Amino acid sequence: MTESTMNKQGALLEDSTFNVITQIEKKADFLYSSVEKYMRDAEKDSKPELVKMWNTIKEDEQNHLKMLREELIREAKEDKLK
Repeated sequence: MTESTMNKQGALLEDSTFNVITQIEKKADFLYSSVEKYMRDAEKDSKPELVKMWNTIKEDEQNHLKMLREELIREAKEDKLK
């Protein structure tokens, strides 16, 4: 969604806000469905180094999700989601 598309189609969100929301969805999907399966598979295959790696990635993604959530909350408080 570009600014010109926004103006022509009357979109309700700026591109940057849309991007934040999109990434929240992607990271939440990864955290609440995919990563746990990956960790179970690594455990099942007796690969503790992969379990550790997936856990580190999970922690990083949780931090990224928190950052995105905080940004969306900030925009909402500043009334930028009109």
